[in-house]
Amino acid sequence: MKKALSMVLGLLVGMSVAVAGQPSADALACWSRTEARSYTYTARYEDYDLGGGWWNDNNTRDISSHEGPDCSGLTFKTWAMSSSWGNTGLVYWSIGTDVHGPYNSTSFRDGCGGACYDVCGSGTSSSCGSSSYTLTQYMDGFAKSGHVSLIYTEGSGGNDYFINATGESYGVQYVTRTYRIEAAYDGMRRYNWSSGC
Repeated sequence: MKKALSMVLGLLVGMSVAVAGQPSADALACWSRTEARSYTYTARYEDYDLGGGWWNDNNTRDISSHEGPDCSGLTFKTWAMSSSWGNTGLVYWSIGTDVHGPYNSTSFRDGCGGACYDVCGSGTSSSCGSSSYTLTQYMDGFAKSGHVSLIYTEGSGGNDYFINATGESYGVQYVTRTYRIEAAYDGMRRYNWSSGC
């Protein structure tokens, strides 16, 4: 009896460790820009960690715990992307799940292996610039080699409001930037945005 109980407890502990080590992800039937906007806003005021992908929405930069997404980790999770390269499926990742995804900023600029695409800039017939507002929407992004950022609210005259993860010194910020009119950036969109859920 004692041996059987020990075996059962050992199996349960082993199962809980195995489950705890798995990323928390759920396939989604749809993911709207509105849901993505609410999701990404929870990252503002959090810390930045190169290669990171989790945050806790306490509006505190928890530097010692390696909290915080980098720019591509934030985009990956906000866009509800699959961890399988080029997959256009929708996957919900909880904010506390430390997953970065397979893409870096250059991958986003270059089309995510087919999971995203340019809406303006190189590879399109439309250049980004102050007249490109008809080509983009909120939760699209601007990417270059070295950085990707998500439009929170479109502005005017080349300025937009972004959720921006740019480095350890700044954390994740809600800021105005001119990426739209900077030649190095391409306007990006993920495939399979839902019109409403």
